[in-house]
Amino acid sequence: MKQQSTTNTLLPWHELLHKACRELGWSPHTFWQATPKELEMALNPPGNQAARTLSRSTLEDLLHQFPDEQEPYPHD
Repeated sequence: MKQQSTTNTLLPWHELLHKACRELGWSPHTFWQATPKELEMALNPPGNQAARTLSRSTLEDLLHQFPDEQEPYPHD
């Protein structure tokens, strides 16, 4: 009976590990703790990040929608 290889060929783990360590500065431990979806999002963020800059008006809209919490006791 021929023994099947246990090598997983679904994902190029070695290349992904190398890319995460080199481009993201992740340690191997961080890489192996990440889910495949987290790894995908970190290596390939949605959209072109260089083209997706935040305009001043968008920032002001976001600040209005999500104001910072006020501290319960103001500092002197």
